Amino acid sequence: MHVEAYLKYLKFEKRYSTHTICAYTNDLHQFTSFVQSNPQKDKLDIAFVDFQLIRDWIIYLYNKQLSPQSIKRKISSLKKFYNFLLREQIIDKNPIDKISLPKTDKKLPEFIKQNEISILFEKIHFPNTFTGQRDKLILNILYSTGIRLSELINLKEQDINIKDHTLKVLGKRNRERIVPFPKTLISNIDSYIKIKKEKRITNPYLLVTKKGAKTYPKLIYRTVVKYLSVITTNEHKSPHTLRHTYATHLLNNGADLNAIKELLGHANLSATQIYTHNTFKKLNEIYKQAHPRA
Repeated sequence: MHVEAYLKYLKFEKRYSTHTICAYTNDLHQFTSFVQSNPQKDKLDIAFVDFQLIRDWIIYLYNKQLSPQSIKRKISSLKKFYNFLLREQIIDKNPIDKISLPKTDKKLPEFIKQNEISILFEKIHFPNTFTGQRDKLILNILYSTGIRLSELINLKEQDINIKDHTLKVLGKRNRERIVPFPKTLISNIDSYIKIKKEKRITNPYLLVTKKGAKTYPKLIYRTVVKYLSVITTNEHKSPHTLRHTYATHLLNNGADLNAIKELLGHANLSATQIYTHNTFKKLNEIYKQAHPRA
């Protein structure tokens, strides 16, 4: 009963995606099944379990060899559920408060090698058509500026300052920032806008479909995957991969971490620091190759 009330609350809040709600639902139903499989706790409402039973469930999950990430998410699902019960004054003590989340290894952001990026922009042929120049511009902006997929889609022609070589980007939480781009991007922008005008497309958004409508995530994603598949065997190929690549290449070539933070539009430095792991990895490889006693 309390689980159903909680799930109705999640849907009513509209802050959670359908995928997230499904994950919470599965986690709570799995915990309910575990509780009710205990002969001493038969038919017990999970709202009123104790710390020991939750601990037994976590041990059960470890014994099933679930990954730390999965266990962490399941514990997090329970914590949210019990916080809801506390707010509703159904319980007066959170039984999961003393449970600590398992440590998980941070996945390093995957990026494209510099020589592969060179192949993309120097060897791959992009026809001088509307689609050819638009696809090249999608890849060029993502790698040259490191902006997010949503920022790229919402970019307007008026946001481009050709004279100063900068883009005006509206990021997360409506934070505006100015991002520089290299001179090599100008000819691509000019070629694309020229063809766009010839097709009499007046949409103010920079990137549009062949029919003149604003681009959408699937189109951008499909374009990126298509071309990255030609130059790299990396498992992950997405617009965010080019954002990771932008940050990693800047850091590898001596850029200041705080400057990269501002360029990426990160709220704090901790989000940017993950890129230093890739840099240290590269330095370690160089050391092993170059040092006589490595």
